Amino acid sequence: MFKRKIGISAAAALLLAGAVAGCSSKEEGKADSKGNEASPSAAKKIEKVYVYANFGNLASSNTVSKPEAVEEIKKVVMDKIGIEIVPIIPPKGSETDKLNVLLSSNEPLDIFTGNMATHQANGAARPIGDLLDKYGSNIRKLWPSDWKMAWDALSTSDGKIWGIPTGAPVAGNGVLLREDWLKKLNLQMPKTIDEFENVLKAFKDQDPAGSGQTIPLLTDLASLNGGFAAGFMDVGYGNWVDKDGKVKPPQLHPGYRDFVAKMADWYKKGYLFKEAFSSNRTRQIELVKQNRVASGIVWNTTITANEHLLRQNVPEAKYGVAAELKGPTGNVTTLGGVATSGIMINKNAKNPEAAIKLIDWVHSDIENYFTLFFGIEGKHWKYTDKAKRIIEGLNTDYMGDLIPGLSFAYTVQYEKNDPSFTPQFDFIRKYITNMDRVKKIGLADVDYKFDTKAINEKVPTSGDITRMIEQETIKFITGARAIGEYDKFIEELYKAGLDKWIDAYTAENNRVKGK
Repeated sequence: MFKRKIGISAAAALLLAGAVAGCSSKEEGKADSKGNEASPSAAKKIEKVYVYANFGNLASSNTVSKPEAVEEIKKVVMDKIGIEIVPIIPPKGSETDKLNVLLSSNEPLDIFTGNMATHQANGAARPIGDLLDKYGSNIRKLWPSDWKMAWDALSTSDGKIWGIPTGAPVAGNGVLLREDWLKKLNLQMPKTIDEFENVLKAFKDQDPAGSGQTIPLLTDLASLNGGFAAGFMDVGYGNWVDKDGKVKPPQLHPGYRDFVAKMADWYKKGYLFKEAFSSNRTRQIELVKQNRVASGIVWNTTITANEHLLRQNVPEAKYGVAAELKGPTGNVTTLGGVATSGIMINKNAKNPEAAIKLIDWVHSDIENYFTLFFGIEGKHWKYTDKAKRIIEGLNTDYMGDLIPGLSFAYTVQYEKNDPSFTPQFDFIRKYITNMDRVKKIGLADVDYKFDTKAINEKVPTSGDITRMIEQETIKFITGARAIGEYDKFIEELYKAGLDKWIDAYTAENNRVKGK
């Protein structure tokens, strides 16, 4: 069993470990097919690259690497490309504070995870387009062309690139149903809203969990919005441009009102979990493990990462994705937005060229990535099926201290030989970037370029509007407020400053589009 547990999600996309080359008979300075240079001679200068390890993999683990393992892997890289990685391990819980100190001091730092709103805007990062042109061909090559937006989000209007993407826009929400219970009740995987409603009714009435414990549909407001509302709208759930050319929140879309009305009807009929809007993710996971959840509209790992725990007591349990489910207006799932964070180079980096060379080497072959993330093949991990890139961990001696950045482009290329991870990897491979099952939000191509600081200055009540939207939407769904009052709700939003909100977002949209 692979003993290191790594969460798979829209936020974190991590990977594995790589093989160590043996003694080489190559001529010095020549590269092999994986972009690895031959071992440098004793006279060759070793370049140091300082990496702030705030990529998330260490923060999520309570295990610490053995120093000798880190040194062994450092030597592998030095022998291959003449670069010594010097890791700077963040203090847990104070990662950002430590980074701020490093960026404002003369302490050596080359590579870190940063974001456009903070590190680019405040001058902490340097543009890297020139470095990518000279040393980053493999970095560019690894990313599929249909993920171009990830690069755009790390660029400015003058064409300068400020970071290397680590994640792509993903659709991590899903509609998942117990396939074994569908079979037990002689039901098919639903493809329409009416079919889904019939399935929910059967789950409620026939109670496959027994003793009235069946939850027909487990969900929460964020998951309903991201995983289902698009089926009632002509765009994904998010801000959109109305016919009058103004940017408006989804709550003003006519289809969203229909969606809320349908959810209110399902809640009244007992299909939605009664505690849906007061339960946190920990509670949701417990319900899955307790064999109570017949279907869920949730972030996929709420179920996929815990299905193996359910099977310990219910071996036949299995969830499937309603991938062909359509609403009145088509696909029900919204494609998430693009991240404006990525791998950045410190403005005061002493060796930015070597930093990009290192990252490019990692991007040149997945086994280089594996080496820095999981260690040495045969010692820290092994292949159980090399052709399919299925791997298995052997120990926790090395925890990824030297990785200079993570990449979702690699996450989709491997799998762990651990049944607890199989449902997660299945979802990643088949659904998380499958554009056939999603809708984009109306401003998907531009909203990441908006000046959020300028918007907040123009709309001081923005936080109040957001809270009002969430609170009142929950009231409508749970029946605490009649759906007939929806127009009054919109009027209340305007009184809270929605007109200023619309003007501010519309101005940003026009600015970005050059209107």
